[in-house]
Amino acid sequence: MSSGQLVLLVNDIPDHVAGYEAALTRSGFRVHTASTGSHALELARISKPHCAVIDLRLPDMSGWDVCRDLKAHESPHTRVIVLTPDVSKTCASDSSKSGCHAWLAHPTPPDDLVRTVRHVLELDVEAPASVDAAVIGLTSCPGCDSENVRAQLRVGPVQYFCCKACGFSWRMEALAAQP
Repeated sequence: MSSGQLVLLVNDIPDHVAGYEAALTRSGFRVHTASTGSHALELARISKPHCAVIDLRLPDMSGWDVCRDLKAHESPHTRVIVLTPDVSKTCASDSSKSGCHAWLAHPTPPDDLVRTVRHVLELDVEAPASVDAAVIGLTSCPGCDSENVRAQLRVGPVQYFCCKACGFSWRMEALAAQP
């Protein structure tokens, strides 16, 4: 399904860009890269990417601003995945409000990024219906109800978690297509 689909990769860390771009290209995607939000919006206006992978920490503007401008003006049908070190409930909510289909803890393994891009491109929805449908975010521990939870490995739509309070580990799956 990835044959020739265009992914806009927005990240200002050269090593991350190189790894993500190589993995996406090996998987059959075309990739355009930008290291600033303004360059990303310019590229999106010209190329209309199928998916944008946006680091929330950019040198010239916030990744949230890029997401909102992209969805509102430049390329409203582009599927958006954000990369962030913030795995809080607030970040999950902000992702959904900005029209993001998914978010990944940053840095994420390149192959996990490819699997997530594929999955997001296969969804039948233009934008997530709710936070729960859009993102895999934090939740309280099912073992002890603590909110001291850490996201661990992410594999495509499956996110693994570990409670720092009691050590309980579990997995959650999201990014399901809405009926």
